Amino acid sequence: MENEQNVSTTDNQDLDSQIQEIFDSEDVENDNQDNTADTEEQEEQTEETESEEETQDNITKCPDKFLNTDGTVNVENLLKSYQQLEPLLNQKADWEKEKAILQKKAEYAEQLQLQQQSLALQQGYRNSEDMELSKEVANAVSNEYEKYLYTVSDPERVQGLLAVYSKTPNPAILEKIEDEFSVDVVKRVSVFAERYKNQVIERQNTEKYEQYKQEAQNFVKKAFDDYPDWFKIPEFVEFFKSALEVKGDAFETSALIGHLQKLKDVFRKQFEEEQKLNSENEKEKDSLKNLTPKANQKVVTTKRVEDYTPEELDSAIEALV
Repeated sequence: MENEQNVSTTDNQDLDSQIQEIFDSEDVENDNQDNTADTEEQEEQTEETESEEETQDNITKCPDKFLNTDGTVNVENLLKSYQQLEPLLNQKADWEKEKAILQKKAEYAEQLQLQQQSLALQQGYRNSEDMELSKEVANAVSNEYEKYLYTVSDPERVQGLLAVYSKTPNPAILEKIEDEFSVDVVKRVSVFAERYKNQVIERQNTEKYEQYKQEAQNFVKKAFDDYPDWFKIPEFVEFFKSALEVKGDAFETSALIGHLQKLKDVFRKQFEEEQKLNSENEKEKDSLKNLTPKANQKVVTTKRVEDYTPEELDSAIEALV
């Protein structure tokens, strides 16, 4: 009895503790809400202040063509400019929407491809293409065997095996199917299966070639549209062809152009330095050509001999000698 009372007392204490914790947590939440409200109010005030400052900055930075002589905004010019830009803005928005849709489709297709690849590996195939080839051939083989169901003892059972094999190709199931038919029928279907498989492979190769061809054409066209001036240079066209032969379309034209532009700048700098050096050499050559030996200059004087001092007379005589 005492134990029951103790347990009851303990339960009541635990319940009281839980209730008190709930009240405490509510107090904390209320405090947090108050603090949050204060913070939000401060943020709103800050945003209003920043908005006013941005408005002032925008007014200050308004282009001169949209201002009147007295400094006020020329609404008419501003409206004309907006009307010219509005179609471009709408067009840009449409482009962005289209780009987003295409991006989603590409991501979805990539996701499906990865799922197919994972499923193929789980079923023992090298890749999803081998799995699809095997299923297509198995379906054709099943349809071919159905033509000879009249030759088996239990057509319904064999038809069930063919239905299973067409969906999930399996050598064990195929072996059971072959056991139901005569050797002649099995040989005929085997020859048909081999021919059909070769036709499918040939068709897939043709489809791949057309796909790669189209992708290559789109790649080259985009590169030409983005950098038409570069494709006017025959040497660049040959270089671009070589890059395609080596890398296919597995490179970015923009990166290639960037590297070539850097290389072009280096060559231009070297050329300018060489031209500057050659120009300086030519100037030095011209300076050397203009240099001539100094000729002895004769002293011409109008003074009389009697007017010379002995020292000046000696200097004049030395100059003449």
